[in-house]
Amino acid sequence: MVGLLTISSYSFLQYRQTENNQMSSMRKDSAIQQTAIDSWVATRASEIRNLANLQSTTELDLDNIQNNLKFFASHQQEFEAVSFANKEGIVEFSTMNQIGVYITERTYLEEAAKGHEYISNVLLGKVTNQPMILFSAPVMNIKNQFEGVIYGTVTLKTIEQLMAQFRYGDSGESYLIDRNGYLITESRFQGNWKPLEFQLNSDILERAKQGIEATSTYENYRDMQVFGTYQLVNNGKWIAVNEIERNEVYRTFNRQLIVMIIIICIVLTFGFIAMLRISHHIEHPVQHLLKGVQRLKQGDYKYKIDYTSMKSAPVELLQLCEAFNQMSQNIQDNEIELKQQKEDLAGSNAELEQFAYVASHDLQEPLRMVASYVQLLAKRYQGKLDQDADDFIHYAVDGAQRMQNLINDLLAFSRVGTKGKELKSVDFEVVLQHVLTNLQHAIQESDALVTHDPMPTLLADSTQMVQLLQNLIGNAIKFRDANRSPVIHIGIKQQGKERLFSVRDNGIGFDLKYRDRIFLIFQRLHNKTKYQGTGIGLSICKKIVERHGGKIWVESEAGQSTTFYFKLQDRENM
Repeated sequence: MVGLLTISSYSFLQYRQTENNQMSSMRKDSAIQQTAIDSWVATRASEIRNLANLQSTTELDLDNIQNNLKFFASHQQEFEAVSFANKEGIVEFSTMNQIGVYITERTYLEEAAKGHEYISNVLLGKVTNQPMILFSAPVMNIKNQFEGVIYGTVTLKTIEQLMAQFRYGDSGESYLIDRNGYLITESRFQGNWKPLEFQLNSDILERAKQGIEATSTYENYRDMQVFGTYQLVNNGKWIAVNEIERNEVYRTFNRQLIVMIIIICIVLTFGFIAMLRISHHIEHPVQHLLKGVQRLKQGDYKYKIDYTSMKSAPVELLQLCEAFNQMSQNIQDNEIELKQQKEDLAGSNAELEQFAYVASHDLQEPLRMVASYVQLLAKRYQGKLDQDADDFIHYAVDGAQRMQNLINDLLAFSRVGTKGKELKSVDFEVVLQHVLTNLQHAIQESDALVTHDPMPTLLADSTQMVQLLQNLIGNAIKFRDANRSPVIHIGIKQQGKERLFSVRDNGIGFDLKYRDRIFLIFQRLHNKTKYQGTGIGLSICKKIVERHGGKIWVESEAGQSTTFYFKLQDRENM
């Protein structure tokens, strides 16, 4: 009976754990999928927008537009066709031989005439009969007057390939539907269903539109019980659905359960025989089996029954011992597999962090070129055009500079985990001197006073410690009270095996209801026009402290002071 209860409890826990692991994995993959789809749509819209912006001149130059469209069409892989129509709606150039066609009643021309970009719903191409999306952007001259529209069509081949990457096992399926339930991408199991012709009849459609239960179990369009995730993508126009049949998820578990049920039956059968025969050669192996079950219950999956000395025992009991050993080995193998999956997930997270760094890094060069040319434009034409033009140039220069600052801060944020140095013995007196040297101009300008307790020597990344203290002291100077000079004190306390640092100021403070928000990336409590910055500095501080195995928090009183605390392990004295 004890063995039966033990295996039953283990079976129930494994059942729940299998379901939770599957749901968790699907939620994470669904979030990655949503980001990838939204990024793909945003990139295509950006390409058309940039192509339209190239035509912003005093007078419309059709030759230049044709050259630009031909170059674009020959150097990209996503757009099937690109065209230009003038403001009267006449197609002046098209890579699909539509020259001279009137598009006066098309939505994208009407939106372009209003100065708006446009992204269509999924359409069936007239030539290819394949699903596609139309992207358009207005062509405005240098006086911001409407001159025409550039539009292009993109097939969903890339989206099809992306969705295929999120199919689980033999029964998994990943597909897109629109808000009316029509299938946008091809079905894995129903090859004769064409996109935009088959309408799903499933309760997940309304659930997704209402944002209810992003992960659930339900009966899909094939009348199969599945685990599924579904969420809105492309600004709510589509619903991304990922499914896998419940039977496949529990297949391995069911096999183990059958084996355990068989073993239980064998145990009960031989237990009954043992009560009838009451002999030593039966009791002895049964006691070993009971001991094995107890060890299994305690989590000792490496335990094996040695039955070489039970030669007088019935062969059935010996087979039972071997079956128990096999079951124990199977459980141990499953534990190893779960550990490998955990390591794979950690590797995947590391790859995502590296991807964020590379993506931010690759944005630097084109933005630097944009900023340089806009600044050159400001230098050459400042005061030579009307006031609106000067304002527009100023806004462009300011926007480019703020974007550069944002990307630099994003790079710094991503590098905390990927580019950190090996922890070495660091003298914080030296670190603080570097910080005060870097902030010398701000300290002098604000007449700030910075004091500190005797600084320790700890195992840390010296570069990141400079960045941490510089961000905290710099914030104390930035958010100072206009009626008094900043007074900043850096305190140090020993707390067991940790050092508690505090950075206290007499600045403007803030309401403590925002204490958790200020450590989130891009979160700001003040207007950016009054206090410059990107809202990433404190996020970097939190990431640096957590990389060193510590934690950071803040206490503040509005209008009086703010104190940031962070703990670091004192590995030097362990």
